[in-house]
Amino acid sequence: MKIVRLVLSILLLAGLSSPAWSAPDVNALMNQQGCFACHSVDQKMVGPSFKQVADRYRGKKGSLSMLAKKIVAGGNGHWNDLTGGMIMPPHPDLKPSEAKAIAAWVLSLK
Repeated sequence: MKIVRLVLSILLLAGLSSPAWSAPDVNALMNQQGCFACHSVDQKMVGPSFKQVADRYRGKKGSLSMLAKKIVAGGNGHWNDLTGGMIMPPHPDLKPSEAKAIAAWVLSLK
């Protein structure tokens, strides 16, 4: 329950005050987008774990927007030490608010 409150607080701070978003909705969205095919919460897979991403970017200015943009556009080069140069595919069908909700959830992990 604490994680749900934390995620909702982060979403509110990020300007995503829509009450429609909750942690289960974000999880369902991530399943729909195939995020868990390459990432897990706490184990490196094809890409870094979500906790590794959170540890790298949490508290850095602009990290929420940067991660949301990276989720939509895809990316490479930031995790070559772990991924061997694997490219994260883009998710252009995500709305900006959906990408920010995912990024907020990732950044909430400890």
